Amino acid sequence: MDDDTISSLPDAILCRILSFLPTKQAVATSVLSKRWIPLWRSVSTLDFDDTCYVSIDDFTGDYFHTSRASYSRFLQCVYAALLYRDLRQPIHTFRLHCASFDYYDPTNVTIWVNAAVQRRVQHLDISLGFRPCDINRRPTNLSSIFTCTTLVVLKLRQMDFIPFSSDVHLPSLKVLHLQDLIFLERESLAKLLSGSPNLQDFKARGLRFDNYNTDREFKTLPKLLRADISATQTCFLFTEVVNNVQFLHLDKIPSRLLLEPQWIDLDYSYIFPMFHNLTHVELVYQPYNSDWSQVVEFLHHCPKLQVLLINQPNFHSFDSEQIGKIGDWQFPSTIPECILLHLRRCYLNDYRGTKPEFQFAKYIMQKARFLKSMAISTGIAKNLKSKMLKELSSCKRHSATCRLSFK
Repeated sequence: MDDDTISSLPDAILCRILSFLPTKQAVATSVLSKRWIPLWRSVSTLDFDDTCYVSIDDFTGDYFHTSRASYSRFLQCVYAALLYRDLRQPIHTFRLHCASFDYYDPTNVTIWVNAAVQRRVQHLDISLGFRPCDINRRPTNLSSIFTCTTLVVLKLRQMDFIPFSSDVHLPSLKVLHLQDLIFLERESLAKLLSGSPNLQDFKARGLRFDNYNTDREFKTLPKLLRADISATQTCFLFTEVVNNVQFLHLDKIPSRLLLEPQWIDLDYSYIFPMFHNLTHVELVYQPYNSDWSQVVEFLHHCPKLQVLLINQPNFHSFDSEQIGKIGDWQFPSTIPECILLHLRRCYLNDYRGTKPEFQFAKYIMQKARFLKSMAISTGIAKNLKSKMLKELSSCKRHSATCRLSFK
């Protein structure tokens, strides 16, 4: 398709095409011809990334560090794009990525976000480059977001919040992703969730609170279907917020609870409620000891589970001597209801072939009556893979239709 053919397309289609570009590139199309000059002003997606404004002077070898001059160009472009676009057109999607926290001014972000909210934004994605280790905390005032009735998707990363005093009212919000954030108090999160009654997809990773105390209760979200939670920081969300989800990604089961003697008698029902609707779970598990019992204990709380996926990050870095020291794992005396009646697919990633891993895989295949597939992936040498596959293939399977795959 030549340039003239593209230019002859209706404005709506051209604006749709431009919406897939970063705003800097969308604005640059205005130099193509007079036909293109006004188009970017009606694009409903604004996508700003300060790393797109770096110059050759910002690079040192293979690395770059944004200079003040580059960041100034970024500021000018954002303000210009907001000022010169068609004010009659709503902003559907507003993305803002700032990696240059050294020059970050929260006042600018507040102005930009307020402009998006005033134009009935539906999808807001903001990352401000703040790191918890930064000494100079510059909290951001985003209070206008929390009463935006048009907002459907809200994704916030790497920022420090100014507490919002008023109640939250987000009736249209369906997706809420929070990652690497600092709240002054836990009550702010409680207000944010209680003010989002139609939430369907919730992610909470790397959240920190200066004050964990709150008088406001966390309540179950009735329409929540998916949750992605970091258990080591926000385990309080299990019993009060995400207990009715169908899909759960659990980042890092707190294995230290079983390793420290003072936690041996801990009642796991306090951490894990009964997930009566849960059918798909993804666990990030780091079995540095030989105990897979806590995985089985978790499965006792998922009576309808059909899909189980377990990732073992960093476990592949263990050398053969370390692996050889890992002892046996004994089958538990009781079998979770989901394994007996509902489990259909099981995935074990980063498999190293330790005795506990093998025994866990064997346990699943021997006890799961309706298992259709056991999929195991590993990054080890080919000569060891064949040995592992032979061992796993020799395991008796309760389900006659169970297919074992190994890669």
